[in-house]
Amino acid sequence: MITLNQLRVFWAVAHGESLTRAAKQLGVTQPALSQQLAKLENALGGQLFDRINNQLVLTDAGRYLLRKAETVLAEMDEAEAGLAEFRLGRRRRISVGALASIARTIVADAYREAVELVPELELDLHELAPAEAVEQLYGRNLQIALLSSISIAANRISFTRVDLARDPYVFAVPRGLDLANVTDPERDLPADQRRVLNRSIQFNFGNLHNQRVDEWYRSVLPRHQVAAWCRTYESALAMVQAGLGVALVPQLCTRLGGQAAYDVTLYAVPGMERPIAALIPPQYHRTQPFAMFVQCLQRSAAGLALPSVAPTPMFIAAGRARTEAEGEKLLQA
Repeated sequence: MITLNQLRVFWAVAHGESLTRAAKQLGVTQPALSQQLAKLENALGGQLFDRINNQLVLTDAGRYLLRKAETVLAEMDEAEAGLAEFRLGRRRRISVGALASIARTIVADAYREAVELVPELELDLHELAPAEAVEQLYGRNLQIALLSSISIAANRISFTRVDLARDPYVFAVPRGLDLANVTDPERDLPADQRRVLNRSIQFNFGNLHNQRVDEWYRSVLPRHQVAAWCRTYESALAMVQAGLGVALVPQLCTRLGGQAAYDVTLYAVPGMERPIAALIPPQYHRTQPFAMFVQCLQRSAAGLALPSVAPTPMFIAAGRARTEAEGEKLLQA
């Protein structure tokens, strides 16, 4: 007999593409997961995966079962969420995974509105990187993930996507490094300020993000060198505040409680932004209080009031214009 637990294991393995990743999503050991998968294959009398070069590839039977499993598990999740409202004494609870900057801005305001509508609503908020949040969605440990949509591969995501906001990037520099009238840093700045300007502090956040940032630095500061790699934008901004270099960061990361969180100077950056989206399994998008909370997130994002920043320095605008012109020439060649 096939059990719901076996279907959850199979579903996680099919989407995780490895036993190690699926075990992490489900919070179990790899041997225990392998045992459950073997029991399911024995019950069905055939293989669900081909093992090719240490990769798990769905067989025809596996692809068929995956379609059925998604329907069964989604219906069960929706039923459990609906029945929870009838259980005496149980609080309504939403588990959300989000980047720190999104958690303390969009999520905070959304939750404030949500508890006015549903006073007993409990929020279980996890500060997670996008890849971790998606893994927790697949592991059914979260109902909603909030992340930058450019950090996910669209063809790998089977959740409903709700676009929320576009967070512009800003160029953060230490106080005292005035770039307002700089057209050529090598000519217009003294040596000590040039050294700081050419020390980039970057956020290590996956290949796609790193490529975008590297291309930006090459176009505006071709002499730059990476001074430090960070795992959070907040750490990068702290280093900028300490005068250790400069950083390209989303504007939401620079705010806390509506105020500037770091004593740095921020300059506008044209053409760079972070699109923020919510991912939610379709069954929760149809069920309360999750659907209501997504609507609160949308209103919170729409009401974001980002403060003004200093205009784009001339050398940054000129560098981006050169890069765009070169790109046009390549397209026409």
